[in-house]
Amino acid sequence: MIIKTSIITEKVEEMKPLEPPFTLRTMQKHDLPACQLLKEQLIWNQTLHDWERFLSYNPTGCFVAEMNHRIVGTVCTIAYQDKFGWVAMVIVDNRHRRLGIGKALLLAGIQHLRDRGLTVKLDATPEGKMLYDTLGFVDEYHAARMTVKNANLPEPQHICHPITPNDWDGICCFDQEAFGASRQQVLESYFTRYPNYSFLIRENDEITGYITARDGSFAFHPGPWVAKSPDAAVSLLCHLIQKRKPENMVLDVLDDNAAIHRFLKEHQFEQQRPLIRMVLGENLHPGRPEWIYGMSGPELG
Repeated sequence: MIIKTSIITEKVEEMKPLEPPFTLRTMQKHDLPACQLLKEQLIWNQTLHDWERFLSYNPTGCFVAEMNHRIVGTVCTIAYQDKFGWVAMVIVDNRHRRLGIGKALLLAGIQHLRDRGLTVKLDATPEGKMLYDTLGFVDEYHAARMTVKNANLPEPQHICHPITPNDWDGICCFDQEAFGASRQQVLESYFTRYPNYSFLIRENDEITGYITARDGSFAFHPGPWVAKSPDAAVSLLCHLIQKRKPENMVLDVLDDNAAIHRFLKEHQFEQQRPLIRMVLGENLHPGRPEWIYGMSGPELG
């Protein structure tokens, strides 16, 4: 599918004509190495396998911008049931900035989700927030990216069990209450590819927390990380780190979970940058953010 920039939305039509023009089209699997090269310009943490997962989650909702038959920009979206969708991975080649490509890609992603009747969510940096404010996005809550090298964490206080396929239904129900919608396809892709990084806590036969994680280009990234109490959350993270022992690690942690921020700072985690979760449309399914200790990343929520 080719999308001419002049017909995306009225917002794009307002931009000055470009010379030479660019077009947007749906992303294909053979585009992914070029997408990864663009990602490397930003020194983001995603791997080529992450791009494959993005495309598998929503094959018709990922787009590339082309100029002179060369990929110069990307955007990915994912729909969470019929409740809300995510826009992420808006990247523009450094040599083609300030031409309206990024805004056109963003609007294409938004349009794709709004055409499905979905509320749109994304995670913004303070710089990106200035653009999203003009498009009608509002703040939902704030978070921070935390980093650490060679984390030295205490022994977990709870017994943590590896997640098995028999646990998936229970985990997905628990996570849906926290997140606000089912993200079963995302969780199962994590559990399947990274089974040694996925753990849960049960108390009285009830799931009270879980954590999973992925390997990145330069850092280990725990999340989603969901629990009913700070004590359970801390045990899950400590257990995971004892098993994995990563050299570099990043965490995206909600600001409102003050106890976890204190714990992380006590163990030499440092804030890299703030993040703002933003919403376009009615936020009818906010979930339970007080249970969310670590997000899966700005690209998936």
